[in-house]
Formats: sequence, structure tokens, C-alpha cells
Amino acid sequence: MSQADLEEKLQQLPDQPGIYKFFSSGKKIIYVGKAKNLKNRVRSYFMDSNRWDFRIRNLVPNIKNLEWIITHTEAEALILEDQLIKTHHPKYNIQLKDDKSYPYFKLSVSEMYPRLTLVREIIKDGSVYFGPYVAAGQARIVRKVINRFFPLRQSKMDLDGSKLYKPCLNYQMNRCLAPCAGKVEVEFYQNMVNQVHHLLKGNYDELIRELRTEMELYAADMKFEEAAKTRDCIKAVTGTLQKQRVVSKQKIDRDVLALVRKSGFALIQVLFIRSGYLLSDDSFFFKKAELYTDQELIRSVLSKLYVSNAKPLPKEILLPILDENASMLEDYVQLKREERIKILTPVRGEKKDLIKMAEKNGWHAIALLMSSANADELVLNEVQKNLKLKKLPVRVECFDISNISGTNNVASMVVWNHNQAEKKSYRKYKIKSFEGANDYAAMEEVLTRRYIRLLAEEQMIPDLIIIDGGKGQLSSAVKVLQDAGIDLDQLDVIGLAKGRSEKRAGIEKEIEDYEYVVKPNRKNEIPLRKNSATLYFLQRIRDEAHRFAITFHRKLRGKSSIKSILTDISGIGAKKRKTLLTHFSSLVKIQAAEVEDLQAIKGISLTDAQNIKIFFRNRKDNH
Repeated sequence: MSQADLEEKLQQLPDQPGIYKFFSSGKKIIYVGKAKNLKNRVRSYFMDSNRWDFRIRNLVPNIKNLEWIITHTEAEALILEDQLIKTHHPKYNIQLKDDKSYPYFKLSVSEMYPRLTLVREIIKDGSVYFGPYVAAGQARIVRKVINRFFPLRQSKMDLDGSKLYKPCLNYQMNRCLAPCAGKVEVEFYQNMVNQVHHLLKGNYDELIRELRTEMELYAADMKFEEAAKTRDCIKAVTGTLQKQRVVSKQKIDRDVLALVRKSGFALIQVLFIRSGYLLSDDSFFFKKAELYTDQELIRSVLSKLYVSNAKPLPKEILLPILDENASMLEDYVQLKREERIKILTPVRGEKKDLIKMAEKNGWHAIALLMSSANADELVLNEVQKNLKLKKLPVRVECFDISNISGTNNVASMVVWNHNQAEKKSYRKYKIKSFEGANDYAAMEEVLTRRYIRLLAEEQMIPDLIIIDGGKGQLSSAVKVLQDAGIDLDQLDVIGLAKGRSEKRAGIEKEIEDYEYVVKPNRKNEIPLRKNSATLYFLQRIRDEAHRFAITFHRKLRGKSSIKSILTDISGIGAKKRKTLLTHFSSLVKIQAAEVEDLQAIKGISLTDAQNIKIFFRNRKDNH
């Protein structure tokens, strides 16, 4: 399809709800989206105001055709979008490749003698489902306790009381009451089913009250064996199953979501709260999160958890940020599943505290993922790919210059190895070749000293050198490295700089800071995506170099200040000043020293010691 044909299609878009599909030149679907108004939404992709959005900027040139489907409501569009994404896996949609399903307990209450089973597929057959249990091991522990103290039948045969069967081995082992053989009354069995329902629902207080009443009745009837079994059941409920943490005073079912971002990655943490108890939790990890907004990431998880499946729904879903599609999801649930849910973004109170709890767990989960060697490898590969580096940036050296009004010129070099700071290799430099402010000359001196010595000592050449600055600083650095004999075909040198751009927010323009990379022999700068792994990697290293340089500069300024004060003391020249600073290390200690302490220092006479004490005494009085 030609550009003219595409433009004509854009003009034909209806102002109705629906879904739209973008196609590549190979007629492959590369993006699926939904819209309240197809005309406004689709045409917005091609507006200049979106040029700062990296994902849209990469998507639009690849759009060679588009199609749309009109729906009656936004809720229908939501369902259709979800189905198409799962079917076609478009390149520019968020892909949650993790296809895991959660275990649920199924209680077949529609049967005369209900059974309890652990399932992963939800079927609308009149059964009651409890869960989700993200950890299957936890579900098995619960089932083990239930099988021991609430021996519901495990056979799959249909039982309506019209036909009796021979009891199985479970009856002989006291693991079943043999309803198939008519060994238990329906009323007694149903009471046990109700107790299991209380247990799985989290109604522990009510269940324990019933069990204690039952135990007392057994004891009154002199049925001590049955009373002992009930007592053991109470212990199992309180000691094993009631260990679940109470996180809410309100006994309702809630799912709580939180989003955290780190180093270009993101993680959404979900807490599954049932009847006020934290039943289980799960997390969803995104490797290229910088391509998507917070709302898009959250929406992808909402779609996975609640759209196009029959899983039991909570009464409330708590989100960390407002989502424009929240009402659409509420309408979908009411329309398709005839249930009502509330989607809220709390700002205070208990519900906000639950968001914070989920966020805290999210930070812990993403830290564990990012601390692995595999995560570091992912970051390094992403940096190499985005900056088009010759080598994987395993060893990185970064330089920064620091001075104030041209005084105490210093420089720092920090080293990163396998995405971690290697502090033992840090270096700091005093600029010796000139006085005054000249960052170009300072950088030239430091790089010359560093790499001439490195080559002379046959030390390891870094994979990447980072210069804090733009094209001017980079050109100067490249010349120094070439003069020193560094083969630039064997490593990469880049400059990291800041710029300012305009973006459109509504009608008025805003000024937005951004950071970019410059490379030798490359005319255009490489902009860095916000929240990207590459930006985070470079910023960490640059900021550490800046911190190291500033710390060194402050230390030198402090020493210079001390020296300037000591210069005013009669008879104390440069040699004696150095002796005093070496011995006492600070002006405070010199000032606090007694005449005897000062005189005891080699090179300091009694007269010098007295002059020092008189000087500081007068200085204190004047202040």
C-alpha cells in the first residue's frame, strides 16, 4: 500500500469504538490497539507531537497498512484486542510470554456428596473455587490437612444415593467416610463440606467456634476419641492454616497491584488477599519496560488476570495509578460475567497501605532478579545493542573534571566491571599543567597520564571509555588517545551529554531535559530513552565519577583553606605548615594542641608554639 493509500484510509476512520490493526510491508500484524474513538486514536500516531515517544517513532515508519473493526462498546473492544494480541503476538504490543496458570481448589457443591480437587482450569459447572494459590506447594499443604481432618470423598463416580458401592481403600485408612457405601448421612457430610468452605474462605474464627462446640458435644456424650480428633483438627487449623498474614480489617477479597522500575526493567507485584488474609502473591517481570508507559504495563497484567477467562474475581482491584481503562474493565466484567468489581486508586488509609506493601515486595523481587549475573548480562547486551558498540562493555572507565572558579582543578576516573563498581581501581588526579578553568585541557592531561602509563605497564585496555561532555570534549579525548597509541578499533569512546527539547503537552509546549550519547565519526547524537537500561547504566557510572571528583575537590579545598590560615602565623613557613598538617591532619586539632604538644614536634620551636597559640586565641576573640 502506498503512502497516499494509507493517508486515504486515515481519512475514512470512523469516530466509533473498536480495535485497529497496523500491518508491516509483509502483511504481518505488528500492533493491535483499542479505542473509544477510532478516528482520533489512530490519527494521533501520525502527529508531530509524538516524535519524542521512542516506541511510536519506531512503529510509525513500519506501518504500511491498517484495518479496523467497529464494536458496540469499549468493553467489547477490550475483549477483541486481548484475543488478537494472544493470537498474533504483534511485535510492538507488550508480550507477557509467561503462560502460567494458578492452582485453585474446586468444591463441587452441586453434587449430593461434594468432592474437593486441585485444578488449574475453571469451568462454570456450579462448583465453588478458592484461590489462587501461586505456590503449588502451599496448596498441597492445605489439601493434606483437609484430607486428614475433613475426609471428603475422592472418587469421581456420580453418587445420588440410589446405588451403593463397596468402600475403597481410603475408607479402610480413615481418609474417607464412604458415602458411596451409605456409611455417612447426607446432613453430617454436608456439615463437613460447610467447614471446608469456611476454612478455604478464610473464615477461621467461625470454623474454630463450630469445631469447639462439636468437641464439647463429643466430650459430653463420652465420645472421647472423636473429641480428641476434633481437638487435633483445631490445632491444625490454628497452627498450620491460620499462619496466613492478616493484612486487612475488612473481610473482603482484594487484588493489589504495584509497579516498580529499575535499570530499564519493570516488575508488577500482585497481592491476592482473600477475606482479609494474604493468600498468595505473584510478580510479572518486563525486560524492555522503557518502551511502555506505567499504564500500558499495568493494563497488560490486568488483561492477563481478568480478561477472557473464568477465574474467580475479587470484589476490589487496587491500582497504584489511575487508569483510563478501569471503567472499561468494570463494564466488561458486568457484561460478560454478570459480576461487579470495583477498580480503585487509593490515596490514603488502609488501601493505600496495601499498595505500599505490594510495592515493598516488588522492590525486593526486582532486586533479586537484578542481582543475578544473568541480569547484568542482559544490561550489558542492551547497552551494546543500543549504542552499537564494538564490544560488550564489560570493563568501563569514566572521567570527570571538577573545579570552582578555576581553583583546585582535579579529575576522577571510576571503573565499572561486569556492571558493578570496582572501587579499588578508582583514580584521582590533580591537574598540574595549568591554572584556571579549562575542562578541555584538564581532560587532555588526565587521559594522557592515564593511558600512557596504562600502555607502559601493559595493563588491561577498557572496552568502553566514557567522557562527561559533548562533541567538543569527545573530539579532544579521541585525539589524546590516538596520540598515546591507543587503537580505537579495539575499544569504544563515547561522550555523555545533556540537552533540552520541546514537547507538546496539551496545547502549550514544555521544555524537557534529556541525555544523549555522541560517538566519533557519527554526525547524529544517540538519544537515550527514559527509564531505559542504557540510560540507567551510563548515569550510574557518570554520577559516581562526578561524586568521586567532587569529594576529592572538597578535600583539597579544605586543605587549601587550612594552609591559607596557617600562612598568617608569624614564623610559620611552608615547611612548618606541612609538618603541622602531617602531624595533626586538621585545623581543629592544631588549634586544640597545647604549647608542649606543639613544641614536641620536630622543627617547631618554643617561639613557634607560642605564636601558634597566641594566633588562635586572638582569632577566637575576634570571632
